[in-house]
Amino acid sequence: MVSVTDLAVLGPKLALRAAVNIVRATDWGRDVLHNAPDGWEVDQPWLWYMGPGDGPPVQFSNPLPPDDSRIYGFAALPGVTRCTSLIASTLGGLPWQVLRGTPEGDVEHMRQPAWLDDPQALRLDGRVVSASVDDVRLSSVEFWTQWITAALWLGDGFVYAPIRNADGEPVPPLWQFHPSKVTVKEGHYFIEGAGEEPLPTGSVIHLRGEPPYGDGRGNGVLTRHAATLGLGLTINGYESGMYHSGVPAGFLTSSQPNLQEEEADALKSKWMEAHGSTKRSIAVLNATTAFTPIQFTPVDSALDEAKQWNLRDLAMAFGCPPYMLGVPGDTSTYANIESRMIEFRMFTLLPWSRRIESTLDAEFPKGTTVKIKTAGLERADTKTRYESYKLAIEGGWMTPEEVRALEDLALRPPFVAIARDENQDQEPEGVPA
Repeated sequence: MVSVTDLAVLGPKLALRAAVNIVRATDWGRDVLHNAPDGWEVDQPWLWYMGPGDGPPVQFSNPLPPDDSRIYGFAALPGVTRCTSLIASTLGGLPWQVLRGTPEGDVEHMRQPAWLDDPQALRLDGRVVSASVDDVRLSSVEFWTQWITAALWLGDGFVYAPIRNADGEPVPPLWQFHPSKVTVKEGHYFIEGAGEEPLPTGSVIHLRGEPPYGDGRGNGVLTRHAATLGLGLTINGYESGMYHSGVPAGFLTSSQPNLQEEEADALKSKWMEAHGSTKRSIAVLNATTAFTPIQFTPVDSALDEAKQWNLRDLAMAFGCPPYMLGVPGDTSTYANIESRMIEFRMFTLLPWSRRIESTLDAEFPKGTTVKIKTAGLERADTKTRYESYKLAIEGGWMTPEEVRALEDLALRPPFVAIARDENQDQEPEGVPA
């Protein structure tokens, strides 16, 4: 068994593993068992069996994809930033609810578990890991947004849940693996640097990106559509180069007879040295030299159109409506805001939210599910909403309390009416039920 005081004498890998064990011992009052005698669960239920040996080393980290120069270049495109924010940041910031069906056919709202509400034990009352482990933790929104971003960009988001409680729920803190460090082989997950030992069963919560799925992996936008993104970088680079020089592209003409190549190169070099910087200057030419500028080449004149089409391709790669990326000329710009949001929710967010929900549903017993509340994105203007609420209340399928909850208003406490005594000068106040 491992105690907290043993951390000082353990090696780095075992120390990390021992720190994880403290979470389980602290939360459930159990010590850790590293061998497995027969009947240990019956005879010694206060012990947790960790399996033979030290197991794979735990890599405590929160790697934000990507980690190579090509992907970082793609991420620098404004369109990629916008689409990532529209999908990952929006879904990560919406309310997540845990619902359970009752035998009567109703739906019961459950308390959100700690691993979903505070996956990295960021709150003071949830920090149970030994202080000897120095790590940087993320808030709930940051953690799940990053998980979604990894699946969106690279095709796979991997959450590592090394500890589960007696009910099978993950115990914070949870961590994330970079997709490039995880290998799926013969139905098992392997982490780079952990040798040939697969990760323990149930320790990985895997969110896949777009289909088709092969070898247990999904597809990411930045890897599948690298050619489209590369074209965007090329266009940006060309545009930057066009505006970088202070003098437009052009050619020098010399009336000097028998001009040699060395002399022409020297003339060009001196011209660029004097006028090729980003700062415009005045040129003084002799009688034998003339400069003829070319304001825009045929490629330059089509640059704006090329940028628009590349932005449309980028929007389609992410599954976002082009008008949300500022693409001009989109016919949907004439639609009202409510219909736009319905389209965005239905065709962009809904596929991802259902994928996330079905992945997290596996962490709960049958009949319990996770729901991401996206309905609030379709809010109409105030007058239209209030008219709809009035019809719903009068129709009997919504209550005033439900309406107040949708409008983020505090629920009014119930009051018991008291009959007024005509002999009293003042009307009695309501009394809380």
